[in-house]
Amino acid sequence: MNLLWTVPVVAAAIATGLVAARARALEDATVDLAIEIRRLREIRPALAGVRAALRDTRERAAVLSRRHPLAPEDDTS
Repeated sequence: MNLLWTVPVVAAAIATGLVAARARALEDATVDLAIEIRRLREIRPALAGVRAALRDTRERAAVLSRRHPLAPEDDTS
């Protein structure tokens, strides 16, 4: 009768260990994700500067294109 009572206890202990191992892996992944998000937040100002420069460049290119349109190519063939 004693062996009959130990089987569920051992099964519960094994299940608890498996759940704890998975929870630890999930916790490690969460920590890694938080670090990555922090890094992305650090580059946000630099990225905003790049976007502003790109927008300015596009505006200047549009003005330049309006001032100096491309001449149509001669088709002599």
